[in-house]
Parts: sequence; C-alpha cells; structure tokens
Amino acid sequence: MASARTEERAFKTSLSLTRSEDSSPVFFKVDGERFKETRTLKLQVDSKYKVVLEFRPPQTLAEAAISGGSLKAELKKIDENCSVYEGLFSTQGMPSSKSKDRAYIVLSLKFNTGHEMNVQVQSKLYSVKDNTHVTWGACLKSLDFECKMRDGQSFVSIQKTTFR
Repeated sequence: MASARTEERAFKTSLSLTRSEDSSPVFFKVDGERFKETRTLKLQVDSKYKVVLEFRPPQTLAEAAISGGSLKAELKKIDENCSVYEGLFSTQGMPSSKSKDRAYIVLSLKFNTGHEMNVQVQSKLYSVKDNTHVTWGACLKSLDFECKMRDGQSFVSIQKTTFR
C-alpha cells in the first residue's frame, strides 16, 4: 500500500524597510535578554516606510498586511530565482512606546498556495520629535526568514530569523 507523501518546500523571505520620504535606513538594537526577543526594530510614529519583500525561490503573494493595515504589495520583479514585491507601511496613529516597553509589529502574508505566514517583530516606536534615539543602533539591511511550507498545512513555519 502506497503511503501519502507530504511535500515540503523551503524558501527565504527578506524584508527590507526604509523611510519612504527620504529612503533613509531603519535601525535596530540588541536588547539582550531583557525582553521576549533579543533584538528590537526601531520605528517612528506617524511615519511612512517603504517595504520590500523578496522571496527565494519565487513565491506569489495573494495578500500582505502589517499590523492589520493592507500593504498593497505590488509585484516588481519575478524570474526563476526570486520574486520581489514593494509596498508602503504607515505608523500613523500608533502610540509611541513607553520607556522599557516594546510593541510587536505583525507581518501577515497570504500566498496563492493558501499558506499563511505570520511574523511578530519586536519593535520600539519613537515619538516623531525623537530623531536621535530612533537612529541609535545597527543599520537594518534586512530581516531574513528561513521558511518552510508543507502540503496539508495552512501555515508557513519560520525556521530562523536573522537581523542583517
């Protein structure tokens, strides 16, 4: 009797963020063991960010959202190696984080395969007046996720997350 074999596919997702008005970089800091995660993304409230999502090998997005707001991700490139989508994310209306407090930005991606990927990124949201602390730390090139999706499951499992 033949057994049903579950197909497993691995892919990489890279998330890049820059400030949309001037393409300046976003920063992160190492918090050590003080919080749930060891690294914190630094964002500013009432700001817009350009989001670039790259998938290797290529994946097809059906929907994308960050913290409940639609990303309206537009396909910019697709070939045999990768697919690249771009969109805008706004922190308009989000409250700034209090001292020693962290928020979670939720990235939610739905693929044409029916699989869904949800990632919580520990973040600190700074006041629009605070142009100093938001730029302390390491410059974020990308947030990289090693992912797997399996037939018969509706979710994408994240194997590893790397701040680069």
